[in-house]
Amino acid sequence: MGSISKFIEGKLKLKINLDKSKVAHSREVKFLGLTIIDGAIVISAQSMKRAMQKVKELTSRGTHLSLEVSMKQINSWYKGWSGYYSMTQYPSQLRKIEAHVRRRLRSRFVDQQKRRCHLFRKLIKRGVPRGLASKVYSNNGRWVLSNTMALTRAYSNRWFIDVAGQWIRSEERQRHWFPLHQWINVT
Repeated sequence: MGSISKFIEGKLKLKINLDKSKVAHSREVKFLGLTIIDGAIVISAQSMKRAMQKVKELTSRGTHLSLEVSMKQINSWYKGWSGYYSMTQYPSQLRKIEAHVRRRLRSRFVDQQKRRCHLFRKLIKRGVPRGLASKVYSNNGRWVLSNTMALTRAYSNRWFIDVAGQWIRSEERQRHWFPLHQWINVT
């Protein structure tokens, strides 16, 4: 019996007729925002796309909300969303959403500094070497700058967790999860 069949019978307490069910015979089955790929439970591409869109809404560029308020809203949504989708066997999918939140917020930090010289000074204050911080004087837009070494050093993943209070699920150790470095491409 396939993984999804076991899941349906075990978690949802539904009996599956293995002779008639698409769940039992299909190689890829979409079910409640999840899909089965090569026998593994995975968050579907549509669900990942909707989650990325929700992150975009929660981290809008021209917001009047402080980082603390934004992070509370993000964490509130993400705790529920990731709790539902923690059935995935690929925690790397959750990590992708968490990384997207950080990049969107770094992009907001770039946008809030109206001039590049202000951003440069802010990065220097945060301990970024001058040579690295000077790369903000490029013609790149805020999205590209949000993924530069200077911004990721000034606002590291650890900073988002320890200082900004980002809630992380991907680092949990669930028995059914594959190692975090394992990735699956869902199309």
